[in-house]
Order: sequence, then C-alpha cells, then structure tokens
Amino acid sequence: MHNNSNHIMDLREFNFWTELRVRYEETDSMSVVYYGKYYVFFEVARTEYLKNIGYNYIDIEDNGYYFVVAESKCNYISPARFEDVLKIYAKVNYIKNTSFNFLYYVTKKDNDNLEQNVVFGHTVLVCVDKNTFKPVKIPEYLTKAIQKFEGHTFMP
Repeated sequence: MHNNSNHIMDLREFNFWTELRVRYEETDSMSVVYYGKYYVFFEVARTEYLKNIGYNYIDIEDNGYYFVVAESKCNYISPARFEDVLKIYAKVNYIKNTSFNFLYYVTKKDNDNLEQNVVFGHTVLVCVDKNTFKPVKIPEYLTKAIQKFEGHTFMP
C-alpha cells in the first residue's frame, strides 16, 4: 500500500463492493466513525466478497480451514459519520501458498452525490488447519474461484 494519505486508487480495479450505513454505536465522542470500526467494515467486505464468489466462512471452516489475520493496515483520509452510507470496495491483491492479501477502499457520497474517499487499507490472511492452527496451503477450489473472479492468475 502507499503511505500517501491523498492516495486515490482507481476504483475500476475492484470487481466487488458492498454498502453499509454507519450505526450510532460505530461513532465516537466526536461523532465520527471510531477508527477501529473500519477493520470491522473490512471484515464485512471480506465475508461478502467470499459469498459473492460462492463460498462462505462456515463452508470453509467445515472443510477444515480458518483464515487468521496476520497483518492489517488502515489509512484514514476523511471522517465518516452516523448515517453515512459507506461503499466498501474489496479485492484480492495477491495469493501465495498459505496467505492472501485483501485491499479495501471505503467511500461515501458527498453533498454533490460524488464518491468521497474515507479510508483505504489491507489485510493479510493466513490459511491454517482448523485443528492445529498450523499454516496450510489455501484450498485450490478457493484460489481458482478468486482467480476467476479477479480475472487473472496470481504468481506466488
């Protein structure tokens, strides 16, 4: 990711997005979204992304796998507030043998109904065996589904 807080990502690079409305409990005493809540929004996008390509966490867990977050980062651009409708873009940036990286970009509509940048970030997830919590190869069915959805093959 880039460290420039003015970073503008080409949102056309994202094949997936989901929306949510900011709830009151997600705001702090300054009436803006509490910074840690963006990681929850990232998780919502990840979960919906996987459902969108035909898998959900329950199915993946039933097959003996967990995905644990090994790294996360969020860059804050502008505040979101109670009742804002956020658009959370998500894409897989890379897949390695046992890990993969999601990129996220969050926007909201401004007063002119244009998308305003709120935050961008990423998470690295490691696939682990459900019983041992040891890293294991990402299931091939999932790698193939992500590659098909993203429209390209990832090189480790």
